Amino acid sequence: MRVFETELPGVGRRYTAKFPDGGQFVIVHRNDGRRRTYWRGGRPTATASRCSNSPSRRRARSANCSRGATSPPVAADLDDAFEEAPIRSVGIDAGSPVADATIRETGIRSRTGASILAIRRGDDLLSNPDPDTAIRAGDTLVVVGTEEAYDALDRLLAG
Repeated sequence: MRVFETELPGVGRRYTAKFPDGGQFVIVHRNDGRRRTYWRGGRPTATASRCSNSPSRRRARSANCSRGATSPPVAADLDDAFEEAPIRSVGIDAGSPVADATIRETGIRSRTGASILAIRRGDDLLSNPDPDTAIRAGDTLVVVGTEEAYDALDRLLAG
């Protein structure tokens, strides 16, 4: 069995255990401390069955299956912190006016109101990039902002 860990920007982490029969057991461990478990493909193996999505024991079992990986939950009053400013992913095309410029040079934050939380570059995730980080064609920007900020960002990226 192989286990893969994937960062989910703005959400948490995903742990995927791949079994020899082709099945996958997936745990999504959210930043707020909640966990969800899923089974994909084939019949669950004995190991995966022990890690089932039983409501009464889901938290304990998913912690056991993820080898006890935990993070403290965020304060209850932060649950809706991004309700008015959802997180989105925006792809950067080769012809984009921000391609091959640094975050500082683009002025995305000051010109649109959207903030860049991370840049997905191939298999890498650049979290909390500094202003001198270059934006490249093929990057995916993980941004947070209001609808107005997203409209302004769309206009900026359209040229």
